Amino acid sequence: MANKRMKKKQSRQDSLEAKVKIADSMADDHSASPKSYSNLVPNGVTRQLDDAQIQALDHDNHIAHMVITMPTTDMTRNGWEFTSDNEDLDSIINQKLKDLNSQNVFAQFLADRLKWGDSFIAIGGIEGQKIDSDQPLNEDNLLDVQYIQAFDRRIVGNIITDKWPFSPTYGREANIQVSVGNSAYDMAANKQTDNGLMKTIDASRYMHAEYGRDESDDQGHSLFETIFDAVKLVDTANWSVGQIMNDLSFKTYSSNSVDTASADPKQLAKLAGVMSYQFTTESLALIGENDQVAKVGTQLSGVDSLINFMWDNLSAATNIPKTVLLGQQSGKVSGTQTDVQNYYSYIKSQQENVLRPYLERLVRLLIKAKKIGNTDPDSLDWQLNFNPLWEQDSLTNAQTSLAKAQSLAQLVQCGALAPDEAHDAFLDTDKDNATNAFTGDSADTIKPFKELTDDEKNELVNKYNGESKKHKSWFKKLFK
Repeated sequence: MANKRMKKKQSRQDSLEAKVKIADSMADDHSASPKSYSNLVPNGVTRQLDDAQIQALDHDNHIAHMVITMPTTDMTRNGWEFTSDNEDLDSIINQKLKDLNSQNVFAQFLADRLKWGDSFIAIGGIEGQKIDSDQPLNEDNLLDVQYIQAFDRRIVGNIITDKWPFSPTYGREANIQVSVGNSAYDMAANKQTDNGLMKTIDASRYMHAEYGRDESDDQGHSLFETIFDAVKLVDTANWSVGQIMNDLSFKTYSSNSVDTASADPKQLAKLAGVMSYQFTTESLALIGENDQVAKVGTQLSGVDSLINFMWDNLSAATNIPKTVLLGQQSGKVSGTQTDVQNYYSYIKSQQENVLRPYLERLVRLLIKAKKIGNTDPDSLDWQLNFNPLWEQDSLTNAQTSLAKAQSLAQLVQCGALAPDEAHDAFLDTDKDNATNAFTGDSADTIKPFKELTDDEKNELVNKYNGESKKHKSWFKKLFK
């Protein structure tokens, strides 16, 4: 009997110690509750989030969802435009990009890249004959691109990459193995498969973007693993402020009747109900001579500094300014909002460095496909332009135009530019600095038109036509 009592007492003590350890967030063996999505482990092991934790963060935490979707949406929301020296082809390619729903597909592609570390776009290329997906896409026989579809790494079993450093294809992917569920419908075989659908897809039939992958890693890493502490701080701030608001102001009632009622739970509950009903408003309270009512409020000094630290920390972790995170009005931006302009510059760099290679690969396939462009992309003078992300307000535009006009006027007065050259430079929106178009040696290299060779004349005419088309497009946007 004594042994049994000792065991019970010991188990209660162990249980209490375990609870204390779990509650102590500063302990070395801290293991947070499931609601915090924490995967912290001792001894400095790198934090890794599993798929369920990543999905829970994105689904349950609106701030975590926002830092994934905001930059990717900004990179794609205004779209892009294909231009070349063939206007008919321009219309065909731009319409095909719309038909493929390219803006939404690439927005999901970029969001999955940050969320999961690896994202993919399936290219639905139609060739002249039926070829297995594990074989390279034959661009010379490409008829059409029927679809593009984004998917993430959760259905990718293996990514086969050449890791031999002395190989000419070092670092390139050969193929991926895609598995869909435990039961899937095989369109090719027109039958239901019991063990799921596993197929090998050649690298030429998809596009793959990575985030946070080290050279020694097989896959990328979710952005959530990098900014986890910042997101956790936001979650803590939300909970703490909620508790402060809940207990912001309350009243205390001190009376001998409380001591009397404490002996009888029913009487105490009745007294608590009466007091709660009477003291929920700021109306007059009738109490006894020896009773006391006190209103207690929470001190809020310094809380705003802690909240600002939370936003600053999240901004530093995500490269998104606090003004943008808090809901900067989209559209026109004043010249004094340098943090917003810096953010758009960051988005522009992401468009060029991350998005452009994948978009241009798709465009090259569309140009080459026999039922779309039916043209060799290398034989065309073409480009893909991202539409402006933002526009300055009217006051900033006026100030910029005035400063530019004054600087050009001084260049004309000192003889550095002719009036016609200054006029063209003032209307040239593609140059950051108007004087960049002119150098001291440029006049020496100009030859009369009649002295040009046929090839030089054709090149000059084509360039003139391209510039004229570009300026027409600029004037159309100006007077929208």
